[in-house]
Amino acid sequence: MTIDIQTLIEQRPHLKDPLELYAKCLRFQSEAAILLPKERATMAPEDAKAYPREIAGDLFRLFISVFDLPAENFAPLGAALANGEIDFMRLPLDETPDLPELPHSKEELAGLFFLLSRPYFIALRETFPLDGNEWKDGRCPLCSAKAAITSVVEGPKRQLHCSFCGTVGPYRFIGCPNCGTVEAEKLNTIMSEDEPGFRITTCEACRTYVKVVEGTALQDMTLDLADMASLPLDIIAQGKGYARLAPNPISLKKMG
Repeated sequence: MTIDIQTLIEQRPHLKDPLELYAKCLRFQSEAAILLPKERATMAPEDAKAYPREIAGDLFRLFISVFDLPAENFAPLGAALANGEIDFMRLPLDETPDLPELPHSKEELAGLFFLLSRPYFIALRETFPLDGNEWKDGRCPLCSAKAAITSVVEGPKRQLHCSFCGTVGPYRFIGCPNCGTVEAEKLNTIMSEDEPGFRITTCEACRTYVKVVEGTALQDMTLDLADMASLPLDIIAQGKGYARLAPNPISLKKMG
């Protein structure tokens, strides 16, 4: 049976705050799904890059409410959504919309847009399912995001997972999905006895890492929860100078 957030908090009380934030993310995603068109094809072409304009205001208010944000401070974001000025498909390419009216760093805005856009990307995957398609150049075949987490299944086979839309697809078993290097001497592994079922693979060529989840761990939790449960490994890898290229379910690339 899949573990739930509260049980995971009881097992890993040091992760209480990020897991409670993840619970808010799930609430936003589920309530936003009710507002979204059942068929993405019903969206007008000019709205296909983000939320349809007729529901943008409702989604913005839902976002503000769920994440307890001051509506007046984020009014420029609501206006940009309503005016069709946001292109969510640029986010997986690390292109954050420029909203000078918001006094936030680029990193903070990237996290904000990730949380706001995730229901859009989940709906995109449901409309255009590409699970099982190869991740060419280590990028999601649907939204072009880089992977930050992988799973290993019987074979052995390696699957890359998209943290934006959730698309899953194969990638060669040996090699860095971020830069493509296959030189064994540049690929290393970080493990911790405190995190069974998880490990980190690092690349000296590009100084990045991806998290690896064994198939056994996914018998007990979703991929998102597995990513959250293994946050300590992100901290270890980043403490050694390696970078994560795609956000986790609560929008973080950098830990701490």
